[in-house]
Amino acid sequence: MASRYNRQELLSFIGRKGQLKLLRSTTVIVGLGALGTVASELLARAGIGSIKIIDRDVVEPTDLQRQLLYDESDVGKPKALAAAGKLKKINSGIQIIAAAKDIDYKNITAAVGKLDVILDCTDNLETRFMINEYCLKNKLAWVHAAAIKETAQMMVFDFRKKSEKPCFACTFGNSAAEGTCDTVGVLSSATAIIAAMQATEAIKLMIGIAAETRMLRLNVLQNELAKIAVKKNPNCKSCGKDSSHDYLDGKKAKSAVAMCGRGTYQIKGEAVNLPALKLQLQKTGEKVADFGECVSFRNITLFKDGRALVKAGSAGEAKASYARHVGL
Repeated sequence: MASRYNRQELLSFIGRKGQLKLLRSTTVIVGLGALGTVASELLARAGIGSIKIIDRDVVEPTDLQRQLLYDESDVGKPKALAAAGKLKKINSGIQIIAAAKDIDYKNITAAVGKLDVILDCTDNLETRFMINEYCLKNKLAWVHAAAIKETAQMMVFDFRKKSEKPCFACTFGNSAAEGTCDTVGVLSSATAIIAAMQATEAIKLMIGIAAETRMLRLNVLQNELAKIAVKKNPNCKSCGKDSSHDYLDGKKAKSAVAMCGRGTYQIKGEAVNLPALKLQLQKTGEKVADFGECVSFRNITLFKDGRALVKAGSAGEAKASYARHVGL
């Protein structure tokens, strides 16, 4: 009987030897939204031996337009746990490790563990800069991807060997925000295509063939793909002569973070006893949805570690709501 990876092994640049490398590899995917759901499914089907998926968010109805692993029954569930369930059904022969948590400067080492490549499928610059500094410091490879409206971009950063290649801060250090998918929209075809390219570059890194060295810029509306050469910045704050690790050291960490522009804020509190809190809330007449790793009530989704997603009009309003119902 042919291997389930037979059609992939027929490719001369993979073969049986390359497939065995993939089966022995570990990748970490940070973010299980439009990019992460596509990339994780492709890598699971490709037979990556161990896939760690990390996401701090829960599934919203508006996610279903482009986040391909989820369906209507997943609404309200932590994305990492919902995605893990689907990936395990797709390929039961590999290891899927899910973490419904926020990755930050305090836990990034424990969260990612030993790995071969990181895929950045996040929706915010703070996490991307932190991943960049972590990979620089630990001589790791990572693949960045992002999409907005009808455009998308992808770039490989390979720090496993010393080189004069640019880092993420060299490339995007002065970038201005272009809005978010919740404020200006996004085409699902743009996210799917760039995530497929991102997964391909990750495979190339894991089997040891040359990865793309330029930044790719895609416009699906115009059917245009540009390859842009980027030079290393000798004065870069992350990899230059007088470099520092401000994001990795926590100097630029935020206490309340807006989640992709949709009126939801993340607040980090102390660990809580969810069963006890659920019982307490129910005694007051609150309707509480229990998803195991988190509970949801009113405008708050609360996780075991005290982290909460709060729907509010401002960071101050979110903090006040958290304090009123959970405590600070």
